[in-house]
Amino acid sequence: MKKKVVALLTLAMFVMTLLPVAAFADESPLPEAKVENSSVEFEFDNPTVDVNEVVVLTAKMFKDEEQTKPGQLTGDTRIWLTDNNKNNAVVKNAKFGLVDENGEFETEWNAVNGIVKDVPIANDDKIGISVASAGEYTLHVGQQQGTATTATEVVEVEYENGNTITVNPLDEDCIEFNGENVDDNDCVYEVNDLPEGFEFNGVDTFTVTGRLLGKDGVDNSDPKPIKDAEVTLSSNKDNLQLVEETVTTDRNGEFDIEFSLDAEVNATITVTYGDLEYTIRVNAGSNELDTINTTKDGGYVLAGKDKNWKDGNVNWFSNWFSNAVQFEILDENGNVVEDADLTDEPAADVDAFPDKHDKYVKVTKKPSNSSLEADDLELVWDFKDETYTLVYNGKKADAKKDLVEGEYTVTVALLSGSKATATFNVAKFGDVKDLAIKTYRGNKDIVGAVATDDEIALGDILGVFVKYVDENGIEICAINSNLKVGAEGKAINKKVPPFDAQCAAAYVLKADSTVNESLIGTTIKVTAFDDKEKKLATKELTVVDAYKTYSLSFDNKEGKVNVDNNVKVSVVDKNGKVADEVNGIAYAYVDSQSNKDAKVTVEKVPVDVEQDKRADYDVIKGKFNIKVYANQPTTADIVVGVRTGDAKIYAGTLTYTFGEESIPAGTSVVMTLGSTEMIVNNQLVDMKDAAPFAQDNRTFVPFRALGEALGAKVDYDQDAKTVTYKLGSSEIVMTLGSKDYTVNGVKKTMDVAPFAKDNRTYVPVRFVGEGLGFTVTGLTNANGQYVAVAFTK
Repeated sequence: MKKKVVALLTLAMFVMTLLPVAAFADESPLPEAKVENSSVEFEFDNPTVDVNEVVVLTAKMFKDEEQTKPGQLTGDTRIWLTDNNKNNAVVKNAKFGLVDENGEFETEWNAVNGIVKDVPIANDDKIGISVASAGEYTLHVGQQQGTATTATEVVEVEYENGNTITVNPLDEDCIEFNGENVDDNDCVYEVNDLPEGFEFNGVDTFTVTGRLLGKDGVDNSDPKPIKDAEVTLSSNKDNLQLVEETVTTDRNGEFDIEFSLDAEVNATITVTYGDLEYTIRVNAGSNELDTINTTKDGGYVLAGKDKNWKDGNVNWFSNWFSNAVQFEILDENGNVVEDADLTDEPAADVDAFPDKHDKYVKVTKKPSNSSLEADDLELVWDFKDETYTLVYNGKKADAKKDLVEGEYTVTVALLSGSKATATFNVAKFGDVKDLAIKTYRGNKDIVGAVATDDEIALGDILGVFVKYVDENGIEICAINSNLKVGAEGKAINKKVPPFDAQCAAAYVLKADSTVNESLIGTTIKVTAFDDKEKKLATKELTVVDAYKTYSLSFDNKEGKVNVDNNVKVSVVDKNGKVADEVNGIAYAYVDSQSNKDAKVTVEKVPVDVEQDKRADYDVIKGKFNIKVYANQPTTADIVVGVRTGDAKIYAGTLTYTFGEESIPAGTSVVMTLGSTEMIVNNQLVDMKDAAPFAQDNRTFVPFRALGEALGAKVDYDQDAKTVTYKLGSSEIVMTLGSKDYTVNGVKKTMDVAPFAKDNRTYVPVRFVGEGLGFTVTGLTNANGQYVAVAFTK
């Protein structure tokens, strides 16, 4: 037995002598490479990839300077990306690892706060990098030198062909909310129904589930989930609290938006991922249309039995009651809302709300022989007269029974509960008392026409409507009459078929071109006469350039805190006239704000354009609305722009003051010594006999003139001999003969005192101006003499 063992051992030793020495060598790792001899190289210079697409680079790690002895970086290695568009912040949604021959991750490295640490990088390693959001990024690969107690500097490798990675945004909008794809132009998802029993206490929460999808590189019609992507959330109101403001998508690309409400308000959540931005509207407040008021009533409507009654609305008469009844609608903040979306209002659509319409429209008074009911009337926006009115939706046969002569009273209510009552009279057309010429500019289709009273542009079609007017103000078209209509002017090219042959005419103006520039400023005279009725009417319009310079006008510049403030924006010419022909897309953003801690937002208000058939536009006939909001008092500069269908741009800046600020935005006052005239916001104002003067090296002015110039409320207490200024949240109290004064209750001291002279009280302007928050500057002339004082914000 021993002999067999010895023989086997001898044989084994002999066999081993036949094997190469390398067969028994240790599989030792590559030697440590020196970072200064190492580099990385992309396949393409500064590559451009898509979201989550893997970009591959090759590591070149060498021990020697000649780069002939391969090695590997070990120890304190570092790999990370920085965002070039975010102050070089470390990117936390990037992935790193080794990739296979197909460029797909086979080993992912763990990144702590966006930085991969302590992984060996060997020569010829194929390293993959991907980013889950669009942007421009800088790659960093290096080694930390020394220890934490002696040095923390990272020495980076060489980058053979750049170290910038550009990640393209998604090709298409790819976010779903609660399983619904949001792909419309406004990128808006509506939350209209909170669960029954939801508590508005800031604790109970509601969740909207989003899903982020990206293109798969093959078939963009079948986008794939984007996992581990960072999505940013923000709320426009403090009443809506987000549980998290940054969420990460799961393997299915899904993420939860969880929020609470502490009041029944309408609010929005902005969802941002790369260049994609979506808005979630949470409609938990009262209906936006809050109040309806009667602005005109007691007028006359044509009787249904009258031969002139017509059941079409092409001429905006007979079944439209604008001449007799008009309403205004206010939003929840008291702002007038024009051309509001009435889709959800039962009063506006009997077909959509057959069971509710008569609960919002009631005929409370009518002649005994009238069959008029609530379902015969609807609340509408008359875009010709730019007002809310009633429209009769029945046919001529029904009108004979419904619109009989007499007095009617109708009550109209909104979903908010507000209601308005209007009275109108129905009568047959009487004797012709006058001719009314109404002119429009646009195209052959009345849908595109807008009213104009004094101007018409080259290239337009001039539409002329002539109506007979009776003693009650009822207007009718002249059917089978002796009415003659004509227009004359050098700018007229030819007459064309009119909107309505019964009472209208239409004329094409010559083209807006260089050869016709001499026609700008000429006039067109429209004449209508009827020799039978013995009536004559004329109207004159001035020919203007179609390409006029316009600006933006804002109807208000001050509002409340923590509410949506509605601002009407108009495109106007140099005379302030609204440019009715301008239609387009509106844009708006917050440029700056005085209170950096305030959350300020601006959004466009959707308009109902169904009647105008211009659904691609939100600027209709030169008008649109925006909503501005701030959660703290501040003054914000909001840039608003309009891009028209023919690529013209009109823009302006709205300086809006939220809440009570100490100074109205943009106020400036200049007072000149010895002069009773001052300049307030570039306007000359006469102070009568109150001229500023210098005394004791200070400038004095009558207290009331100064306060009113700065926009403050002023008061003088005869018994206490005190002068009080109130401007916004600031209050200053001065006492005659005393150098002590208070600003918001805080005692301060001047080096001079107010005094009385010639039955006037004079105060030192610098202390008043600075106390109210103005910058006070002395102005000198060319000789260096002090001549005026300026107050600016």
